[in-house]
Amino acid sequence: MEDRGSKEEKAIGVDNLTQDDQVKEEFSHIIDRNHLSKREYYWLWGSILVLAYCTSFEAAVSGGVQNYITAYFGVTSLTALLPTIMAALSTALVPLYTKVSDVFGRAGSLTFAFTSYLLGLIIAGSAHSYAHLGVGEIVNGIGATGINTLSQVVIADTTSLLQRGMMFAMYDVGQLINIWVSQALIDPLTLGGPRDKWRMAYIITGCVAGFGAIFFLIPLWHITIQLKRRQVARPPRRSLRWLLTEFDVVGAVLMTSSLALTCIPLMIARRTRNNWNDAGMITMMCLGASCFIALLVWYAKFATRPILSRKVWSNRTVFGGLMIMFLLKLMGHVSWQYLSQFLFISRDLSFGQIKLLVCGYGTGWLAAQLISAFIMRKWKCPRILIWVGIVVYITGCALMIPARHSHASSALIVLSQSMGGIGGGLAFLPCSVLVTGVVHKRDIASVIGATQILVWFGAGVGGAISGGIWTQYLPTQLHKYVTGPFDELRAMNDPLKYVKNLDPVTKAQVVEAYSSSQKLMSIVGLAFAALTLLCAAMLEHVDLEQDQDTQDRIAMGMDTKSQEDDDSIKVKAKN
Repeated sequence: MEDRGSKEEKAIGVDNLTQDDQVKEEFSHIIDRNHLSKREYYWLWGSILVLAYCTSFEAAVSGGVQNYITAYFGVTSLTALLPTIMAALSTALVPLYTKVSDVFGRAGSLTFAFTSYLLGLIIAGSAHSYAHLGVGEIVNGIGATGINTLSQVVIADTTSLLQRGMMFAMYDVGQLINIWVSQALIDPLTLGGPRDKWRMAYIITGCVAGFGAIFFLIPLWHITIQLKRRQVARPPRRSLRWLLTEFDVVGAVLMTSSLALTCIPLMIARRTRNNWNDAGMITMMCLGASCFIALLVWYAKFATRPILSRKVWSNRTVFGGLMIMFLLKLMGHVSWQYLSQFLFISRDLSFGQIKLLVCGYGTGWLAAQLISAFIMRKWKCPRILIWVGIVVYITGCALMIPARHSHASSALIVLSQSMGGIGGGLAFLPCSVLVTGVVHKRDIASVIGATQILVWFGAGVGGAISGGIWTQYLPTQLHKYVTGPFDELRAMNDPLKYVKNLDPVTKAQVVEAYSSSQKLMSIVGLAFAALTLLCAAMLEHVDLEQDQDTQDRIAMGMDTKSQEDDDSIKVKAKN
């Protein structure tokens, strides 16, 4: 291992510079590992892991009771609506957070994110309607987006390329633990007693998340203040006008509008009187398409600071890696967005039992990320892992087609979910490492932001497709299979009371209609598999052992061979 002095020289590019030149380093909000003491580094990383556990606990518990909450409000068919709205907002929020954190610092930006995050939990926990719940979830999601994005940025700030995959995987260990911890709380929060006891979930998770926020912000603010004291230069004054110039407001608005106006009608059209003949639905779709065209024109002709940098997209490895992550999220949401509702109807299980049945996906994904991190660290073979992961993921999606039948073994569902999760984890983490390994250090935050944008974009588009199938295709299947009288709206939205209390013959026919809809979603998800394989073929070799200086020179198109020769001559001369 290199000594601390040599690391500092590499970090600030010292060859024959004087001590005064070294001190007059340009101020940066990047939390450079070389400027931290050993105690500060481990303190920061310990707090990051505690934060990861607390926020993942909130996500696991809240996510586990969401299906019950939508049924409680009688809007089961709109399960994908809030995630899609949040995905649309996040396409603007992710680049905004990365830009604001570069201007005002990681600590201040994360403090705002935590405030929004906790406020949203309070609003959602006190909701008395689905609209009220939606406001709380959106406010909470605004904060959660900032926490997830900026936590990844802090990890990238403080780790080398070779260690980055391991640190990303360690950040997700809390999720792996909480998949099982949260499962024990789902049934107590949804079965028996008052029907609105699900509100306790927000009280419990709010307390845990608040503790994690305080535990993380204390060392982060301490380190931020110490770094400012150690640097003679002061950050330049930035105005709101400068921020609006640097942040592509027009691009953000067009991107958010195009996604929201295109996707939301797919899920809500069925609830209008005239379905797709409704003028409002047609207007929204036309406006969404117009915003998308305007976005392309804006990026091609006018944008000076695009959200998704042209320089980043011009690299084939970055493009291929980002698109793989986008498609994996899209395929997963198309195939499994409504799986819990389907299992609740078809198998007469509690929500806690359903979570246990499908948790193989999350468990496999996170465990595979840890495994892939170890493999990359030892054998440096990220591209092989990506290919293997994609093939396994596609196999898991395909197995859901036979597993959907009510007479199919529960083991087949577990196998399908586990293979999908393992494949996704094996491919996703190496992609996230590769895309940050071929760009300059100053562009790492932008690449991470692009990753978060496309992950949210994939979730939004996938949720909209699955929501469209569920709300448009399911009614046709209900009329096809159900022979007796039934209430279409309640059959789609009220599994707790209406569907559970149907006579056995009618209920079996409703289950068959649900099964047919689940089959179509699995087939549509598999249709994107070919694109994923094509993107994997675009990835180029990346040396995971290269230091940051070498990576920066490669990203800038400099001749690394001549630089290495110069470095070796200097070392020999010194000896």
